[in-house]
Amino acid sequence: MKTNNHIVRIFTMPLQFPCGPQSACCGPIGQSEEEIQQLKDYIENSLGVKVEVKNVIKGEDMKAHREILSLFRTFGPMSLPIIAVNDEVVSMGRPTPEEAVEALREKINQVEAASQGGE
Repeated sequence: MKTNNHIVRIFTMPLQFPCGPQSACCGPIGQSEEEIQQLKDYIENSLGVKVEVKNVIKGEDMKAHREILSLFRTFGPMSLPIIAVNDEVVSMGRPTPEEAVEALREKINQVEAASQGGE
């Protein structure tokens, strides 16, 4: 599997506590920097691809990714992180790093097979 020319993007938002950190009415939304860094590192080390992290609430990060922004607006913060390879979504929600790598590996294999005239 030749994966080094693929770009993986993780779309996320910083961890927030809409009703306060100790609130009983709702929990936190978004992901911690540590959680996303761990996922990014695991994907890079497992697949040998470049991983970019984009913040869905930053306009400049989302200008070129309107389809992802639309998914976020439709499904809300529980859809995060959204993981895409070559601008194609492969995961929404909170996968384990292993689940994310497996989904990415399958998509990359499909893309490469199609580009070689397979599938």
